[in-house]
Amino acid sequence: MYEETMNQIHNMANERHMLYRQAARQSLTAEQTRRLHELNGQLPLLWDRYRREYAARQRPQPIEMPRRIAA
Repeated sequence: MYEETMNQIHNMANERHMLYRQAARQSLTAEQTRRLHELNGQLPLLWDRYRREYAARQRPQPIEMPRRIAA
């Protein structure tokens, strides 16, 4: 699951990078500016989700101890 989130992060970061490069050459349209703001708002949330998913995967699973049967 965390791999899917990382793919989303990469895709959105690449899109944001393209918009920043375009903004360096010319003015962005209103739609492009809106999208840039949207990406800047979504990326921190995706990074947070990725960290939580990754941490959950790294957390060791508790070991079940066999129950003692009363004699």
